[in-house]
Amino acid sequence: MSAPGLPDNQRLALACWDYSWLTRRDGRATEYRDLDRAFAGLAERGYNALRVDPVPHLLARGESGLISDRFDIYPEGLDLRRGARVPVQVQPRRLLPELLRRARDHDIRLWLSSWFVPDSQARRSFVRRPADFIRVWSETLNFIEQEGFAEQVLAVDFCHEFPQAPAAHGAYRRIFNTHPMNPLPNWLSWSPAASRRVEEYLLEVPRALRALHPRVLFGVSVAAGQENNLRQLDTSELDFMDHHLWLSDDPRFRLASGELLRRAPLALGERLQGRMAALLYRSRQSQWVERLRRRMHEQVEFGRMRRLLPMLGEGYVRQSQEQTLDWDWVRLVSEHTVMAALDEGMQVVSTGLHARPHSPGFWDDVAWHQRITAMIRTS
Repeated sequence: MSAPGLPDNQRLALACWDYSWLTRRDGRATEYRDLDRAFAGLAERGYNALRVDPVPHLLARGESGLISDRFDIYPEGLDLRRGARVPVQVQPRRLLPELLRRARDHDIRLWLSSWFVPDSQARRSFVRRPADFIRVWSETLNFIEQEGFAEQVLAVDFCHEFPQAPAAHGAYRRIFNTHPMNPLPNWLSWSPAASRRVEEYLLEVPRALRALHPRVLFGVSVAAGQENNLRQLDTSELDFMDHHLWLSDDPRFRLASGELLRRAPLALGERLQGRMAALLYRSRQSQWVERLRRRMHEQVEFGRMRRLLPMLGEGYVRQSQEQTLDWDWVRLVSEHTVMAALDEGMQVVSTGLHARPHSPGFWDDVAWHQRITAMIRTS
């Protein structure tokens, strides 16, 4: 089964630049200053789709009904090197058309999502109810259409790893009746009341947006801690479920690879743990690949049962200090994961988190990317 709008023979090799495309343009982080060059590099490596954040809460009108042109975006999510490490002033309404233009020039389709990054006007705090997500995304899609780039947008994930914080910051308190900094609801089974509130978003947001923008796919991305809870809910309005799969989600791998070493002084702990993880994976490669394949099979079967397009939009090695990574090992894990996804018949597959200009240890091996993206697009 394929979701509406995604033909059976269409295969997407996906990269993810999240909101880094907007915040890493000046100062010491300038990888996306020249978007034409960045997209040319993406196309050269064989990618035909990009998961990216158009910052809908900043692009849309504020609570007062006014449109703002400038925002200061604050750092967040630095454990995965998203965005910049310092506050950055941005102009989304000026820069988004440039992103869309370069995507069209290089024949890259866009898979939109949002991390609802913190800003100087605290805009994400006001995206609380289903109606708020509907409004900011509808205004964003209207803006894209008015600029003449509607054909570039293939899909919208209305909130990255919903309902987890920090991306679901505004909705989190409404759903769980606790502060977004409290991680406890993410690790426990949701209460019946919380489950009903999450289900409201899963039904109302895609239903309303599809009525307004019928040619776009609407869905949600899922982290490992959410899957069991989400499977209990009504997902009938979703077109796709974007699974995010990390090697460290496997509790056996997490324990055996010495995750506790990260509590040591950061650089030393990360370096030791990274070496142990790479050694462990290589020494028992078939075991870890088989466990990964079983997890992925469960995800795909759930998607098929619910008539959702299963996809793999993010992963697969998580390490905050990239300079400690063994990039040959990262590519090995990515290749094994991609092959497992293709064996399961996934049509939309990422080559991994690090397929981005600001992770040069992964990005600079052009031949590897060309080989893996060719596998995805022609499987």
